[in-house]
Amino acid sequence: MKKLFLIIAIFFLTLVSPKIVNGLTLIPGGENIAFEIYPDGLIVTGFYDVEYENNTYNPYRDSDIVKGDRIIKVGEYQVTDLNSFVKHFSKYKDSGKCQITINRKGKEMLKTLYLININNVIKTGLYVKERILGVGTISFYDPINKSYGALAHEVYDNDSEQILDVRVGNIYLEAVDSINKSSNGHVGSKNCTLTFEDHLGSIYKNTSFGIFGSLEEIPSSYQPIEVASWNQVKLGKAKIRTCIKDKKVEEFNIEITDLKKQTECDIKGISFKITDQKLLSIGGGIYQGMSGSPIIQDNMLIGAITHVNVDNVISGYALYMQYMYQMSLQK
Repeated sequence: MKKLFLIIAIFFLTLVSPKIVNGLTLIPGGENIAFEIYPDGLIVTGFYDVEYENNTYNPYRDSDIVKGDRIIKVGEYQVTDLNSFVKHFSKYKDSGKCQITINRKGKEMLKTLYLININNVIKTGLYVKERILGVGTISFYDPINKSYGALAHEVYDNDSEQILDVRVGNIYLEAVDSINKSSNGHVGSKNCTLTFEDHLGSIYKNTSFGIFGSLEEIPSSYQPIEVASWNQVKLGKAKIRTCIKDKKVEEFNIEITDLKKQTECDIKGISFKITDQKLLSIGGGIYQGMSGSPIIQDNMLIGAITHVNVDNVISGYALYMQYMYQMSLQK
């Protein structure tokens, strides 16, 4: 069985008519973006021992708090970010402990967190994070609804082992500094220095078909083109749009090698391989951060890259744009 490098983990099936795309036009993306997603609460990422008065406190061992738990309340106070967490648990420092509400894979629980004062610094024994960061590629812009789709897969948190719900999220245009090349058995990556200066839009939804949100402006002069239904896509030559250096979007040749007849939403409708020698020489094949790159065939927007075959990194999979756009419309 071929080993696949899956950036995605969950199949979400829903019946969609191919007629949904009749007359639909979108602007193809290809721009490199950084994204940040703030979930509800803080995600627990690890623990450390707090030594005090010949004792040792560890919240994993002593408070039954586990990696991936989301802290959503301290006492009666809502936790939205790191500052609110520190502010609220400081109210309980004199008592040396507080009740926290955690969300563990969808189930809320109460736990006791001990607050150890070491030289007037409160120690909790917790490592936490308030946001998820990453890079990827814009798939499409919808000029009518002033919205976009990107990544063509979900943002998955490895600590909580879940798709993140979005409380607040943003995307930014960023320059590509360099590419770590892929090779068979090893998936390379796109390297960026994240500045978070060129704000492009917000994120309102994180799904197995991509992240979606609203735009401040469309940073592309590319004109809208027709979106193909799955049964209009053909084997053979096509192009992808992606960014391999700075903020410049370029087109590269690929060959579509297999197509699935899909009347339901799925994520592996298109199989393809890269044939462009420039892209192969720079990237070695498909690499992390390329996901979301749009695919164009016969001047129609047909799909977006989702993941790579680790054993043969010049080949990978894409979803039909028809279904990605449909997911962007669902509430």
